Amino acid sequence: MKMRVSKPLIGFLAVISLSFVLHKHYISLTRIEYAPEDQALQITMRFFIDDLEKAVGTRYDTELKLGTEEEIDGSNPLIERYIQQKFRVMVNGEEKTHAYLGKQYENDEVFFFLEIGGIERIETLTVQNSMLFEVFEEQQNYVKISIGETRKTFILVRANDQEKLNLTSDH
Repeated sequence: MKMRVSKPLIGFLAVISLSFVLHKHYISLTRIEYAPEDQALQITMRFFIDDLEKAVGTRYDTELKLGTEEEIDGSNPLIERYIQQKFRVMVNGEEKTHAYLGKQYENDEVFFFLEIGGIERIETLTVQNSMLFEVFEEQQNYVKISIGETRKTFILVRANDQEKLNLTSDH
């Protein structure tokens, strides 16, 4: 027995399949881990290169050309400034300054490494990440936090770009 599939059904399925391929998802991932032996929060941020270039390039009116031989010499200071303006961490109610340690490329992604030192204990951790929201309305910034036995993931969006994690037992 032969099965017949109508041409309209094939066309419909092709359009649906193509829409999933063409739809671009705008996401970033930030991992925050507490290293008690260093009394530091170690932060790794991951972005698609083209998304980050669009945001930073628009803000500072330049083409970064990240991960290429034509990458501009001043890309690190521009990226550092952008991160300082768009990514904030508060520990126990006090805003902390992070040190930019560098970046690394992997395929079409860029990883940034930051550290916040001098943290003896954490009762509350507030993270605000509004990176890329100015260029992508659908941007989602995932933040994965690991402090001792506590593991938490937040999804920050334009309408809610900040979350607070309470680590005290009486929350």
